[in-house]
Amino acid sequence: MASFERKKKIIDILQRRKVISTKELEALTFCSTSTLRRDLIELEKEGIIIRSHGEVRIVAANNIEYAYSARQTLEINAKQKIATLAADFFTHNQSIFMDSSTTAACLIPYLEHLNALRVITNGIEAAIKLNSLDNVTLFMAGGYIANGTNSVLGDFSTSFLDNFHADIAVFSCRGLDRYGAYEANHEQAIIKQHMIRNSDKVILLADHTKFNTSHYFKLMNYSAIDHLITDKSPSCAFLDIVGEQCEILW
Repeated sequence: MASFERKKKIIDILQRRKVISTKELEALTFCSTSTLRRDLIELEKEGIIIRSHGEVRIVAANNIEYAYSARQTLEINAKQKIATLAADFFTHNQSIFMDSSTTAACLIPYLEHLNALRVITNGIEAAIKLNSLDNVTLFMAGGYIANGTNSVLGDFSTSFLDNFHADIAVFSCRGLDRYGAYEANHEQAIIKQHMIRNSDKVILLADHTKFNTSHYFKLMNYSAIDHLITDKSPSCAFLDIVGEQCEILW
């Protein structure tokens, strides 16, 4: 099993159990003590877990932004489904704001057949992938790079984004509830707010694990977006309340 697959399995287990002994985790992941130790060290460096006295504990997620490498391995099938649905909104000769999320990055293969696109992003991984497409004129926000996030953030970035007006802004969030969408990092939220402000159409991408999780920094109300795209049907209560403010697709 590849390292990213093992780490995803560890995270899945901890999301259910919250605290577990390393011995039990070894048995559940079918890996050796040394292999598990390496994976746990990496997950601890990424801020996802805490190790102590033969136990592993998942970090409370509300105010923690997981590293890009960790987010990249989570809910891959859900993100691909969301990207397939979102692809219908993109056509030739568009200007696109794209955030640094792993979900938005899944859209990039669907842009390859379109002509004369202009994409503005603060995502390092997104920029690398977009730079390989000869149909895309790429603009990369400047600023400081937050460690492990693959994101360019700060005042330089927001000032840069304000030089552009886009046909579509496409981005993800850390969590959402019936009141709005949230971020665990206020600087990520501010970047996305500038993208929203300078776009004609706003598309929020959020897989089913993001629902019913609020965080400390509110990104926006649903009245600020046009379309919310997810991979599974939200609850009836959510559809009743939020469906009046924006279109929900799954």
